[in-house]
Amino acid sequence: MMVKEVDERKQKILRAIIQEHIFRAEPIGSRTLSKNYDLGVSSATIRNEMSDLEELGYLEQPHTSAGRIPSDKGYRYYVDVLMEQHNDVPPELERALESFYKERQGVQEIMSGMVKMLSRMTRYAVLISEPRLQKSKIKKVELVNLARHSLLIVLITDTGIVNNKVIKLNKELTPRELRYINRFLVSKLRDKELAVLNADYLKSVEKELVKKINLSQELFNLINDELEHIIDPGDIEIYLGGTSYILEQPEFTDLATLKKVLNILDQKEILRKLIATSSKEGLEVKIGQENKLAEMENCSVVFSTYSLKGSASGKIGVIGPTRMEYTRVITTVDFVSQVLGKIISEVSG
Repeated sequence: MMVKEVDERKQKILRAIIQEHIFRAEPIGSRTLSKNYDLGVSSATIRNEMSDLEELGYLEQPHTSAGRIPSDKGYRYYVDVLMEQHNDVPPELERALESFYKERQGVQEIMSGMVKMLSRMTRYAVLISEPRLQKSKIKKVELVNLARHSLLIVLITDTGIVNNKVIKLNKELTPRELRYINRFLVSKLRDKELAVLNADYLKSVEKELVKKINLSQELFNLINDELEHIIDPGDIEIYLGGTSYILEQPEFTDLATLKKVLNILDQKEILRKLIATSSKEGLEVKIGQENKLAEMENCSVVFSTYSLKGSASGKIGVIGPTRMEYTRVITTVDFVSQVLGKIISEVSG
């Protein structure tokens, strides 16, 4: 008869199996549990309980004579019910984050440095997305003359995201024309929310500028393209670090499995899709086949949201095998997500 609930004894055994499997990366048998854990029951009873847990779908037996390993359902139950919550942040993480405050680097440098630091601490792959900027405002817009027919467009948001692009024009602008255009763009774009800068608004600005100055639409079309680039969430920059740590995991010694994971990590468009699967604010854990991307069926991802001044938000994600050290990773990611937004907000003023 199928057991319909996970009682306290089964919970203890399931927790012990998952903890041992995370540490050993191999199937766990009743003898190992009896030797390493004070479960208060015989090895025979442990075997029976393991059999029931397998029947319930929390465990799997990869080979007939082997012990058991947790299933995706088992890991989910562990994360939701059994996992001990630790709020203690590793001292080395706090020290590393303090250095970000002191160095006051640019936003892109902070993102790049954060993925490296977080991947070293978790020993897993890490990705961080730049914040979605629809509610952010243009802090600075300026055209800078570089050379004949060459201009640098500088766009900076109030969240510190900087976009620079060199553009080529068919017509050379005089210093007077450039000053006029810059003043005009500042009056029309600065302190405007990006969400307001839709196609209709930009078209009206373009018409007004063309009436006031003898200038082709070429320049404004290029400016529009750059604005669309920073507004479009599909073009959000992804920072990735720690890919090499995937190679250290026993689960990925199989070449076919490894190729699937590396294929995802090697393509930013796929990484954007992966981030898009995380729709929740705050902390979210996706285990194995809960991931919508088939290539991620042997992986777990811990996502967390970070926010900047309440006007923009981005995602932090840690990618590892389903045999992930969930407690440590969740505690670390949760803390980093709270601090990252503060760091970027402080740097961007």
